[in-house]
Amino acid sequence: MKRLMVGLIVLVLALVVLAGAALLLVDANHFRPQIQASLGKALGREVSIGTLHMSVWTGSLEADEIRIGDDPRFGKQPFVSARSLDLGVELWPLLVHRQLHITSLTLDQPVVRLLQNRKGDWNFAGLGGTPAPAENGAAGAPGGLTVDRLRINDGRIELTRMAGDRKVYDHVQLSADHVGTQAAFPFELKADIAGGGTLALDGRLGPWQSGNAVLTPVDAHLAMHDLDLVGAGLMARDSGVGGVLDLDTQIASAKGVLRSKGRIDARKLQLVASGSPSPQPLRIDYQADYRLDNGTGRIADTVLHAGAAQLSIGGSFDNRPAVMRMDLKVKGARQPIDDLQPLLPVFGVILPKDSRLAGGTASMDLTVRGPLDALVIHGPVSLDGTRLAGYSLGDKLGGALALAGINAPRDTVIQHAEAMLTISPKGIDANPAKAQIAQLGSFTGKGRMAADGALDFRMLVKLDEGVTGAGQAGQGLAGLLGGSKAGGALGGLIKGMSTNGVGVRVGGTASAPSFKLDPKAAVGLLEAGTRSDSTQPASKPPADSGKDMLNNLLQNALKPKQPTSGH
Repeated sequence: MKRLMVGLIVLVLALVVLAGAALLLVDANHFRPQIQASLGKALGREVSIGTLHMSVWTGSLEADEIRIGDDPRFGKQPFVSARSLDLGVELWPLLVHRQLHITSLTLDQPVVRLLQNRKGDWNFAGLGGTPAPAENGAAGAPGGLTVDRLRINDGRIELTRMAGDRKVYDHVQLSADHVGTQAAFPFELKADIAGGGTLALDGRLGPWQSGNAVLTPVDAHLAMHDLDLVGAGLMARDSGVGGVLDLDTQIASAKGVLRSKGRIDARKLQLVASGSPSPQPLRIDYQADYRLDNGTGRIADTVLHAGAAQLSIGGSFDNRPAVMRMDLKVKGARQPIDDLQPLLPVFGVILPKDSRLAGGTASMDLTVRGPLDALVIHGPVSLDGTRLAGYSLGDKLGGALALAGINAPRDTVIQHAEAMLTISPKGIDANPAKAQIAQLGSFTGKGRMAADGALDFRMLVKLDEGVTGAGQAGQGLAGLLGGSKAGGALGGLIKGMSTNGVGVRVGGTASAPSFKLDPKAAVGLLEAGTRSDSTQPASKPPADSGKDMLNNLLQNALKPKQPTSGH
């Protein structure tokens, strides 16, 4: 028994030695034409490999390089080029029958060029060749090549679309098992996105659709982290907008339509050049359909979350231009303003320094159109029951209100405000705009904020009658001017501000606005006040007399009272 065991061990060792010797005697390059032909037939492309070497211990073939040709319509550069190729093979068929059975394929540092022409066709669409027709006349699955194990190490993908924009993915790691053309197979892909961000994709791919690989079904999970919108080429570098995204979504592709559903977390998002990055992260729960044949898609059942605020988003997008174009509707009814604060700078809304909106609700019905880095947002926006904390509009109007004895509240309490807004890279236009301010009055007019924050608004201000009543206004003026003609004139001015209104020009910047009475409007009201005190028709004063009277009136009112004589 002992001798039998020893004999078996010796036999096994002899076989191993003989196999190793046979491998050493095999010229690996003898199989190069066969390997090139097999790979070329499976891919439907010309394949060339460099000098082959046999690895005795691993039972594999190693090539110095490999080049897979491209579709002739896309040029002469290779579709794939790699510095080395490692082929796992079955040894017994190779040694005994000179038959090549590939079990694994590993590419080291390959470069993959994905190109789209002006017609929208991709250079990878024809991979796999043309399937042979089945007996019943339907398209049949190609025989193709089956590989138990496919690996790509430290690869690079260069993607150029029909618009000419180019994206690069480095350090690509691909792992796929049981790869074939006749059934779906599992895969994992990881890559670094040039300009910032990482990508991870895992799921199942197939069966492969030879002749139009774009239609190959996919069911996978996609995760992207720290995606820089500018660095990745999704927004122009000089557009003044940008942001960083994290994306977690499930994707499924069938019959040329890619459906995705998931979540986007946006940091430092800025959609308008005149704005600033959001101070807090924003979350978007979205669903989208994307047509792979024409590069267009639709967004539905999408919600932008900012705290408890929720804005619904829907519409279409076009990914064919260099920068994606959007055509969306954004709606929200009576959303809490406190939670909308992080969205204000995203859309270029700037508040006066050291102020903030507090309490109340906001409603909007907006269209969002244009390229992603130059959006034009248009539609009505309204505010209800909020206040601009830390900013007194009444105090900023100054002069005449104080003379009339009107005390401006510390905060600006907005009972209701609404405007038809147009937000674009040039700034924000409000036409028309109106607001009802508590303890002050109504404002109506129009204007714009330029991209640099400069304001140019013309408003008609009507003070509340309760604020400018005869008793309050009269007491304020009597204390300063008594029953003088100037006091009556200023009283008429204040009364006119509630009846007819007075023009106000808003300038300065959004963070430091300035207010000036429109001289023509103020003079007109002043003249109306003086005429109301006289029963005789007044002769028309010279052009500047009204202005002079207003200036003298305000100057006299501001002079300190002289002490009365003891005589």
